[in-house]
Amino acid sequence: MSLETTIATLVSAANNLTAMVNGKIGSINATMASALVQFNEWRGLKDVEGDPNYPGTIRKNIFQGHVYGTGGVFEAQAIGDFKPTDLGASADVYMHFQIPLNINVNSEMFWFNIKGYSYGAAKIIDETLVGYCYQPTRTLHNVSTFGNMTPAVYVDVNGNVVMRILIPSIYYTTIRIDTMRVGNGRLFNLGDLKNKVSLADTVIFS
Repeated sequence: MSLETTIATLVSAANNLTAMVNGKIGSINATMASALVQFNEWRGLKDVEGDPNYPGTIRKNIFQGHVYGTGGVFEAQAIGDFKPTDLGASADVYMHFQIPLNINVNSEMFWFNIKGYSYGAAKIIDETLVGYCYQPTRTLHNVSTFGNMTPAVYVDVNGNVVMRILIPSIYYTTIRIDTMRVGNGRLFNLGDLKNKVSLADTVIFS
């Protein structure tokens, strides 16, 4: 066999091997994509209590995290779904949570429960906030709140529905948020809430 023939044979074999590997990579990628979809479905349902198709069903832990401090005496640190934010102070800090509802677009009821422990304030956090985002009149209807962290619901200048609680001292504050499907509302999902901490009682979400 000539050198040219040997080289041609080796090149052909290498090309065949490359094609085979590429085919396997495609198969592996497809398998991984399918596994990711199945994992996300499992993750989305593992914290659900009840039938997701009916009101009264609860989804736990759609938001959770810990704030060590927001500046001043206590360093600005946070973990989980919170981002470290330096406000220059850690007293009288508002936690704002944007719900994926807008009075210019949505007509849906909502229910959220915020649980936790604020070590700095020496208080149990157990706040419930409900209401109806009503697009025809671009208002919030029948809002009600319960808790000892001054819970409130408001609408920012962009029409976003926002929940807030006031932490007297945010030092070592841990929370989680659960949601219930109520009335004509949806069952909100993990990652649906956006958060900001602020010394102001209202903020603007884009």
